[in-house]
Amino acid sequence: MKTISNPRFYGVFFSLFSKVVLILFTVFIIKGCEESNEIGLELIDSPVRMFSLDTLTVKAYTLADDSVATNFGSRNILGVIDDPVFGKTRASIYTETRLPSNNLSLGENPRLDSIFLVMYYTGSYYGMIEVFHDVKIYELSENFPPTDTLFSNIDIAHYPELINKNQEPFRLRPAPRDSVMVDTIMRPPHVRIPLSEAFGQKYIEANGKPAFENIPNYLEDFKGLFITLNENVDELGSLYSFNMVNPLTTIELYYTDITEEDTLSRKQTFPINEFSKRATRIDHFGYDHAHESLRRQVVEQEISLGDSLLFVQSLGRVRADVFFPYLDELAELPRVVINKAELVIPVQDGFSTEDLPEVNNLLLMRLDDDRDLHFISDYYVGSGYYGGGLDQSKKQYVFNISQYVQELLDGYYPNNGLALIVSGSSDNMSRVVLHGPGRKENPMRLVIHYSVFD
Repeated sequence: MKTISNPRFYGVFFSLFSKVVLILFTVFIIKGCEESNEIGLELIDSPVRMFSLDTLTVKAYTLADDSVATNFGSRNILGVIDDPVFGKTRASIYTETRLPSNNLSLGENPRLDSIFLVMYYTGSYYGMIEVFHDVKIYELSENFPPTDTLFSNIDIAHYPELINKNQEPFRLRPAPRDSVMVDTIMRPPHVRIPLSEAFGQKYIEANGKPAFENIPNYLEDFKGLFITLNENVDELGSLYSFNMVNPLTTIELYYTDITEEDTLSRKQTFPINEFSKRATRIDHFGYDHAHESLRRQVVEQEISLGDSLLFVQSLGRVRADVFFPYLDELAELPRVVINKAELVIPVQDGFSTEDLPEVNNLLLMRLDDDRDLHFISDYYVGSGYYGGGLDQSKKQYVFNISQYVQELLDGYYPNNGLALIVSGSSDNMSRVVLHGPGRKENPMRLVIHYSVFD
């Protein structure tokens, strides 16, 4: 299989070449247009012929997506949402904490006062904001796996006992945009979850021990936290985004240091920062109460239903695969040059609400022989060229895939199709329902303007 060693250079070259061809068209072209469900276009006698084609057969269907990497970037997701179209999803967080410095000391004679887990909101959420969640926190019994990439299906063992205060779930009513008063100081929006005395005492007892000498020792005794929620949630529920590397995201230990001379109230933080391993875990609870077309496409693999409706959801839940089965026939014509190729994807009305808005940006990615995903060359030209953003006035997404189609015709890639996913799927919290390519009115369609050189 051919590869492009420099996709940025290739994109610029192709763009300049297309402009030259268009100038030649102005002088020499005899334009002909004809619609056909398959290629079957008759050529007229001319050195260059230009055609438009908007009825090339497109096939698409919805399928379960692969897990996504959730340990890159600063954000992780927490919450439960019971989506009437896509089913119930829970997002939990695994995270390490860190020793703030080597050879840490809590003083001569520390006595525990209280301990909190603090997490800083990003301000982003999806669903209903006026909903309570029961947050449960566990201490990990195993360390994070020694891999660079952590996926949304991650599973790390934890001790069975809650480390919430009084071993009871914390009743959280999220307020992602409300400042919080702490010790007479107004701080940015964050959540403060009190932890158990037993967990706090573990820090007190580590004072003067090897655990506080360095980070490897610390991670042997304090392997990390599992932050999750009860599956049941009132009404729609919601998902919330937290900035896990913000200085406010930390464990706060409050204690009293009792010495012969004085009694001092102190505070020590154990941060969650850019060096801490962490990941969002995604659990889905089935499609029994989801939309019938989604359930039948994903669970029963009735892919023909994708002709009518397609479903795309973030966090590695569901995606749509798109195919152009007759594009190879265009390649059989001599010296075909793609002037422009656009994939137009209309949004289906009636599935989005104020609490569940449509996805702002989608991505089209090339599928290789192993079904792995790769960016197409058009992506590297820039978002203004590539597209993928929601046009609110027309309620559709449009992708410029001119270079991709040309590369298919030139044999750079096999025609394995494209995957339609949410942009930033690992920390985005959204979904959308789309028109399939078999709709009689306003279907998903591939519009191609191309020229044939004799």
